[in-house]
Amino acid sequence: MLASVSFHLVDMTQWRKWAAAPGLAILAASAVLLSAYAGAAGSSVTPTPVNRASADRASDSIPSMPDRGEWGYHGGSTPIGRSPVQPIAFPHPTHVGKLKMNCLYCHYSAFKAMDPGLPAVGTCMGCHLLVGPNRPDSTHPGQFRKSVGIQKLWEYNSKRQAIPWVRIHKVPDYVQFPHMRHVNAGVTCQTCHGPIQSMPQVYQYSSLNMGWCINCHLGNVRPEWKARFDCSNCHY
Repeated sequence: MLASVSFHLVDMTQWRKWAAAPGLAILAASAVLLSAYAGAAGSSVTPTPVNRASADRASDSIPSMPDRGEWGYHGGSTPIGRSPVQPIAFPHPTHVGKLKMNCLYCHYSAFKAMDPGLPAVGTCMGCHLLVGPNRPDSTHPGQFRKSVGIQKLWEYNSKRQAIPWVRIHKVPDYVQFPHMRHVNAGVTCQTCHGPIQSMPQVYQYSSLNMGWCINCHLGNVRPEWKARFDCSNCHY
């Protein structure tokens, strides 16, 4: 009799566990759908391009996260409009817009690695050994003006120091974004980063949240870019 009661209790316990599973699955699915809805809605927001050089320096760095211990993680993407001041004010309108330089010249690993890479001093000096800080002044023929940015570049080079570029875009640590897959699939830099060729100072154009990514993987941006969007595609 005792054995029968014991078996019945174990059986009821297992039944309760299985009965709770559908409820947990429904909650998880609801969270995913809400995130996707928020991202799709947010993806239609067009940030106002601004000259960020005079922006409040307090927004120049990613807000520090509390110490969560060994298993802590970054809780979200950086925000739309984020535009930290860089150690050298690199003018994309001049290099990309006017000179038509390919993005891969500076961001050399975007087509072959997870991270796009940032230009090393040697990459910049490949051009700026010839194009120095004393530039012809177009408004005063025969005179020269000093380029502060190129002068800083020369100083980094003479000291054999790397340029301490400040990262602008960051997704959570539990998300993987392989640049090479997207670039090789024909996704342009402007698709995610906006009109980079006309930004005097680069700012974050897109939300980078989950719904924004899924919206593209559903084929809503371009049908030929329709791709898998199951969890393991980005979270691994």
